[in-house]
Amino acid sequence: MRVAIAYSAQRPDPDTDLLAAVNHLAAALTRLGHCALPVPLGLDARAFWAALHAVQPDVIWNLCEEASGRPGRELHAAALLELVDVPVTATAAAELALCLDKARTRALLAAAGASVPDAVRVPVGQSLPDVVPLPAIVKPTSQDGSAGIDAQSVVQTRAEAAAAVKRLHAQGLGDALVEAFIAGREINALMLGPAGGPLAHVALGEIDFTAVPKGQPQILTWAAKWQEDSAEFLTTPVHYPAHVPPDLHQRIAVLADLAFAALGLAGYARLDLRVDAEGQPFIIDVNPNPDLSPDAGLVRALPALGLTFDDFVALQLAWARIK
Repeated sequence: MRVAIAYSAQRPDPDTDLLAAVNHLAAALTRLGHCALPVPLGLDARAFWAALHAVQPDVIWNLCEEASGRPGRELHAAALLELVDVPVTATAAAELALCLDKARTRALLAAAGASVPDAVRVPVGQSLPDVVPLPAIVKPTSQDGSAGIDAQSVVQTRAEAAAAVKRLHAQGLGDALVEAFIAGREINALMLGPAGGPLAHVALGEIDFTAVPKGQPQILTWAAKWQEDSAEFLTTPVHYPAHVPPDLHQRIAVLADLAFAALGLAGYARLDLRVDAEGQPFIIDVNPNPDLSPDAGLVRALPALGLTFDDFVALQLAWARIK
């Protein structure tokens, strides 16, 4: 098959992780006997559209993380790809839009019966409501990659929560979500399955907080995810597979199935959870279309499922959907 790899290429400095993912994917497609055709989405969407039509793909693999040079517009790129009328991998535009709004996502999950922490949304220009969950973590409602999250994001008092909300608003990060902080283990679940489910595979990883200094919150901050020379990055490694008792694994698998179906996810996605002292898992975030670079969590989780990256690619091609 002719497989177009659509990816964002709009910044003056190339996104090295994304380029690594493109190259990693192209190599796997070639090994599987397909023709890999990278198509960059730059600032000129018309040029991208022309290039995409010129390669005449049988399938489009969507690696676009932004559009028009603006992060958070991955849904616009996905919507554009859906107009080509050939199968596209992974989660579609409407569902990406839903998952970019943490407040809407958690409301839908709660309505479907999933366990999520209590939370309140604080729109830009508004102050903290009378009742908020405490202790809490304050984070942007519509950002990803732990943007806006640092050691001061976990708050114990109403005054700290108000200050954290004000700080987020001042940074231009949009509405704030004040969410009950679940002290305990942090587990992520890689979910693989076709649109509409059921899930074919679920693999668990765990953030190791044992080296986090005393007095610092045990969370994944922005620095812990992206600043490889920071203390936060070095003290929060992720281990695959997570070693969890069978009953907790089953609880998480049930939540993963529920979330995948309720949010209309497709192909591959990651569920982030916190586990309280009683062993109850709570969904704290959902990440459709996560990173595919060679050192990313998704790739590192595959061996726990008995899958190679080539196996993963073959599954995604089989599950590509027209919407």
